[in-house]
Amino acid sequence: MCGIAGIISKQNATKKNLGLMLSNLVHRGPDGIYGHINENVALGMTRLAIVDIKGGAQPAFSKDRKISLIFNGEIFNYSILKKKLISKGIKFKTNSEVETLLNLYIYYGLSFVEKLNGQFAIAIRDGRSNELHLVRDRFGIRPLFWSKDKDNFIFASEIKSILSTGLIQTQINPQSLLSTIRFWTNIGDITSFNNIKQIPPAHILTLFSTGEIKMNKYWSWNFHDPSKQLKLKSDTEYIEYFKQELTNSISRQRMSDVKVGCYLSGGIDSSIIAYNLNKIEKNLTTYSIRFDDKEYDEADSQNSFIKTVGLKNKFLNISYNDISNIFPKVVWHSESILFRTAPSPLYLLSQMVNKDGVKVVMTGEGADEILLGYDLFRETKIRNFWRKQPDSLNRPKLLQKLYYYLPQYKNPRFFEMIKEFYKPSLLKKDKHYSMQIRWNNGKILEKYLSDNFRKNNSSFNPLQELEKWLPEKYFKVDDIQRAQYIEKECLLQNYLLSSQGDRMSLANSVEGRYPYLDYSFVNFCSKLPFDQKIRILRDKYILRKSYDDKLPKEIINRPKVAYQAPDMIAFFENNKPKDLVTDILTKKNINDLGLFKFDLIEKLIQKGSKNLLSRISMRDNMAFTIILSTMLLNEIFIKNTFNFYSKSNIDSQINFS
Repeated sequence: MCGIAGIISKQNATKKNLGLMLSNLVHRGPDGIYGHINENVALGMTRLAIVDIKGGAQPAFSKDRKISLIFNGEIFNYSILKKKLISKGIKFKTNSEVETLLNLYIYYGLSFVEKLNGQFAIAIRDGRSNELHLVRDRFGIRPLFWSKDKDNFIFASEIKSILSTGLIQTQINPQSLLSTIRFWTNIGDITSFNNIKQIPPAHILTLFSTGEIKMNKYWSWNFHDPSKQLKLKSDTEYIEYFKQELTNSISRQRMSDVKVGCYLSGGIDSSIIAYNLNKIEKNLTTYSIRFDDKEYDEADSQNSFIKTVGLKNKFLNISYNDISNIFPKVVWHSESILFRTAPSPLYLLSQMVNKDGVKVVMTGEGADEILLGYDLFRETKIRNFWRKQPDSLNRPKLLQKLYYYLPQYKNPRFFEMIKEFYKPSLLKKDKHYSMQIRWNNGKILEKYLSDNFRKNNSSFNPLQELEKWLPEKYFKVDDIQRAQYIEKECLLQNYLLSSQGDRMSLANSVEGRYPYLDYSFVNFCSKLPFDQKIRILRDKYILRKSYDDKLPKEIINRPKVAYQAPDMIAFFENNKPKDLVTDILTKKNINDLGLFKFDLIEKLIQKGSKNLLSRISMRDNMAFTIILSTMLLNEIFIKNTFNFYSKSNIDSQINFS
């Protein structure tokens, strides 16, 4: 795992600028710093050595040195691909992934990416045509950002690396704020900063010698196709096939010359990963988060699993102060507007893993998207059942069964209000029917936006922007498949794998791996019958059935509990806002930036200051976190209040080739 960076510029592709960029990526790869400068091109990387520790230096060059390649990530099938190249007469000097990628590109051209099973961001400078190719993996596990003006094209694994050169001027991106309020994340190629874009997952950006840029998509999501569906005789056969495919995925992703650990949340997804990994990893250690606030704590489930399987587990206890104290650093690493504080504990957990000497951890991300595990999917089934008889008194009660753990669904008076909130969507079905309720909730938060902001950005419609990135087939499939695609496209790619995933783990030089998102495993799951994923209202059916004789029943039967952390409550103490809130959310700061209405923010803070935190709603928490993280982005990246940028240039430490 690494951080990669590059500049194409006749004047600014210098050792100094490359050093500045790499200085702000060292947390991603502290084991080696490499670079190459040739006329108007500078390429560099910081390395976290995991595979072929002695032989994986970058860039990799073609024999004539006209082609150079750097990359961040892991290619889990690289040894198979390497053997195929050897059979074609190609010779290798190392056992590294980067040399394999280079030879694949030389032999197959850009179509080589279709052969890769991995998590990666790749940069290829092809001097034969004076083109630059930037490639990102199918799910966007590894990040890649870029910016271009009339003089410079700059790319890097993180935005801070681009900004560190001082060559790009930026401000908070209003489109990002509107997108996050509505969808909880950025969408498409949007980032939280003007003049900086991300390469979307499964895309290749090509910069031509003329300066023209083209973006091509090399992979599309496999919607369920009954004609390609796997047809077996019984549940037993499906289960055995499924278990073997998941085992194969975990074995592939175990690829490492260093120790591998595992995160253990207490839910079924991470428990199954840990159970399987324990069979192949000697002295496996799992890592868990626990909370002082028992509303968020999952210690009982964690302990049940640990006791049953007999694993060595280390846990990190998280207090309100832990969350609020680290939040500015979390925003610095996420580089994005946040709607939850949940990345904060994961930053601290990866810090503990790093101190333990572990460089790689497996996690359970992706299972809910691939195997239909979210409440959203079952809620959609209930709403479709209810809308057939909108006046039914019994059908909406299924929502109470689904959300039995939420107090507002237990209270008869509140539940009547909830039913009235749902009813309009039953009578007028939208093309994004599954997402209507969530998106309507988000739209309500736009009341916090200043009048000038809304006036100046009235032409931007977040939904229209999202629809630009939706494939034509999206509009032809059923509601649950549409919801599945949106969850993959938004929450998974741009939040769970980014703000909670790559950015928090690599902040502490720890690489996350995601067996449920293994390309071969995802392809297999796309061919499963739908009722193997969700059966009536039983989510992740095949996953639960596959391990119901291996794991504790309370984990197998436990409903989906979204990982969350204390939000607004963490920033108040003794009925007063903490210093971070009073320092950042001042009237002057709010008005100077011009994005929000100070009077509504003041009321929100007063609500937290009057011992009313027990009455804080989900919307209040989201509004507070979005506003605070946006203001922090401005303080950190635009005003440089926190001085988080590297204070030293490591250009003298670069190993040039």
